[in-house]
Amino acid sequence: MQNNMYYIDVILPLPVKGVFTYCSNDMLIIGQRVVVQFGARKLYTAVVCRVHQNCPTNYNPKDILSIIDEAPIVNQKQLDLWFWISEYYMCNVGDVMNAALPSLFKLTSTSKIIIHTDYDGDIDHLDDNEKSIVNALLFEKELSVNTVFKLINTSKVFSYINHLIRKDVIQIKEELNDKYREKKIRFIKCIASREKLANTIFTKKQKILLDTFLNLQFQHSKKRFKISELLDTTKLSRGVFNVLVKKGIFAMEEIRVSRIISHHIAPIKDKTLSNFQTKALKGIQHSFTQKDVCLLHGVTSSGKTELYIKLIQEQLEKGKQILYLLPEIALTTQIIKRLRSHFGNKVGTTHSHISNSERVEVWRAVQEKENKKLSYPVIIGARSSLFLPFDNLGLIIVDEEHDMSYKQQNPAPRYHARDTAIYLASLHKSKVLLGSATPCLETFYNVSKGKFSLVEMHQRFAHIELPDIKTVDIRKAYLKKQMQYHFSTNLIESISVSLELGKQVILFQNRRGYSPIISCVDCSYTPNCKNCDVSLTYYKWNNSLKCHYCGYAEEIPNECPSCKCKEFSDEGFGTEQIEEGLGQLFPNYVAKRLDYDTTRRKHAYQKIISDFEQGKIDILVGTQMVTKGLDFDNVSLVGILNADSMFNFPDFRSYEKAFQLLVQVSGRAGRKEMKGKVLVQTFDEEKEIFSLLKEYNYKTFIKNQLAERKLFLYPPYARLIGITLKHKNQNKLDNAAKKLALIMRNSFGDRVLGPEYPYISKIRNYYHKNLLLKIENKSSIRNAKQILSMILDNFSSHSEFKSIRIVVDVDLL
Repeated sequence: MQNNMYYIDVILPLPVKGVFTYCSNDMLIIGQRVVVQFGARKLYTAVVCRVHQNCPTNYNPKDILSIIDEAPIVNQKQLDLWFWISEYYMCNVGDVMNAALPSLFKLTSTSKIIIHTDYDGDIDHLDDNEKSIVNALLFEKELSVNTVFKLINTSKVFSYINHLIRKDVIQIKEELNDKYREKKIRFIKCIASREKLANTIFTKKQKILLDTFLNLQFQHSKKRFKISELLDTTKLSRGVFNVLVKKGIFAMEEIRVSRIISHHIAPIKDKTLSNFQTKALKGIQHSFTQKDVCLLHGVTSSGKTELYIKLIQEQLEKGKQILYLLPEIALTTQIIKRLRSHFGNKVGTTHSHISNSERVEVWRAVQEKENKKLSYPVIIGARSSLFLPFDNLGLIIVDEEHDMSYKQQNPAPRYHARDTAIYLASLHKSKVLLGSATPCLETFYNVSKGKFSLVEMHQRFAHIELPDIKTVDIRKAYLKKQMQYHFSTNLIESISVSLELGKQVILFQNRRGYSPIISCVDCSYTPNCKNCDVSLTYYKWNNSLKCHYCGYAEEIPNECPSCKCKEFSDEGFGTEQIEEGLGQLFPNYVAKRLDYDTTRRKHAYQKIISDFEQGKIDILVGTQMVTKGLDFDNVSLVGILNADSMFNFPDFRSYEKAFQLLVQVSGRAGRKEMKGKVLVQTFDEEKEIFSLLKEYNYKTFIKNQLAERKLFLYPPYARLIGITLKHKNQNKLDNAAKKLALIMRNSFGDRVLGPEYPYISKIRNYYHKNLLLKIENKSSIRNAKQILSMILDNFSSHSEFKSIRIVVDVDLL
């Protein structure tokens, strides 16, 4: 190789192990994107992660085909985070890249080649295949890689393309490498001189259009006008405007605009902190001098957000970046509004509901250093915002840190945002604040071991009392036939009182649809999903049955396919049925649902929340969405319709999750002025969890749960790694799971549990079987993962098991 040859290690956005080495005559920069060939006919965008001069010994590296970026789009700290996630969560670094980069930053083999701008037309030094490519390009202007394959019919297509690129005959079409397109708006511009306007003959309509534009321009001298605005004002057709363009009177001017909207929210004064809030703020500031992670345990409505605002302001004054993490998009609407009222357009947001182009612009706004008006020093987002190109983080706030939504489930990487945030902060030497009214057991355990510091707030802001929590025994109510539409008499009376006082009500039912099951009244036949091992959920509004796992849907059959009976009954109830019942019980009031089905459209969630805030909705019925950090001034009553359904899961965390949900949804009541009320409908009032809930005795609950976890060696006293095997053939899956469990037990002994079928054993036509690996805290989790990785690699390479899909989930939730 030549002395000026560089070897480039790149990350590819593919589920393959490790990085790959290519070569280039150019000295590249870590974090740049390049185009490389991988496989027989594929081009991909890769990210440079290392530049060196060590030629691989076991293969000849291919050339870098093209360099996309002048400046890196990924920094070293991001790459360090990618590799940590890959190692810790046992996934491929390509999977991490795929999750981290906006999709518009990634290129596939739809790329095209064009003639190089410096090509002089000389073909004498080209061979026949190269000439074929050049001649085709001279005729077609551009060719896709697949077209070139058909043209010269050889497996060495990329070799010929590489030679032509090195000879400066062709080049990769750069605009296709970056699929992102700037947003441009076309504005009207009058280009005619006064003399031309005076000498041009206009029809009556043309004169109206011209005069209207000139008047608008005179009245609003700094404003540009779109053609649609002018035509709407004059009620004239586009044809009239086009004629004026041909006459040289008007022209269209394209202006680049940002998709990131500038928000003009009236600024508000900072609230004066109460004594207990001031004490908590000083406690957090002091704790950061000793530890990098602090847990803020504050009851609902204690004013944690006000403390966050003070801490954000401190970091902004130091010139630092701040990341404010929320568990999901559902929480961002209110928080964004509050932060923008304090920090204006310094606040950016990213989540799954923004477009791909908006995602790119947010990425670039985080990178922006020169123009502060275009930068976002404060980012609010869900877990994926951890991957943004921060280079100067001062603080990461993880709000509602207990929330299970922080754990990515599918696809890989299956990372936990809270734990990843702590590692990201360590890379930036910054601080992490974990906030929650119901912190998870692992966090409390880390506090008890001195790993995290703790600051507590035990009272609500403005001396508002915590709501009264009462249980209602619906077992007796059902026996006495006192239930109406799944509402007890107590709940109906309490709703009536609240509505008559002009207050609002939130009702929580953690199941959507009309009812989870319908069955034949004669033979009990139940329609099940064709792809999954679950019954279909009934939706009354469109008389359909739907699977919540794969999306399969069908109409309700006219008759039972088993016994031909024409009558079906529904069992259980969801949010749709509750909404219908409220319409019957309270016809003069507006009830709406807040669940996945009603918030699928881009701005549907914001619309429902806004309507509830403005009093257009009296009763809000929702799933877990209504439990998470929402702040409504006028809610006096919260009703929990079926608390028992949250406990009946084969999961060691079920009581923790249930208690957190109950506390969080209860916290939506009585947040301003008056004391709130919470009614919990249950079939078993004697459960200890309810007495602890009524007393808001979270510490006793945590203490009891920790004792139970220690007894059975569950987190936080052990680490869990879940291994799920999937296959369409159940017998083949059983055989594979049995053999893998045997191999694992040879290394890990009784630390291996299973294999067992999960609660839902078949999803999307794949049968699932689970193994669980428990590693006690005194053992090395790193060594365990290394051993497990070797076992799985050897297992997957065996011809008998190559078709088995294996999913590894570290720190299983």
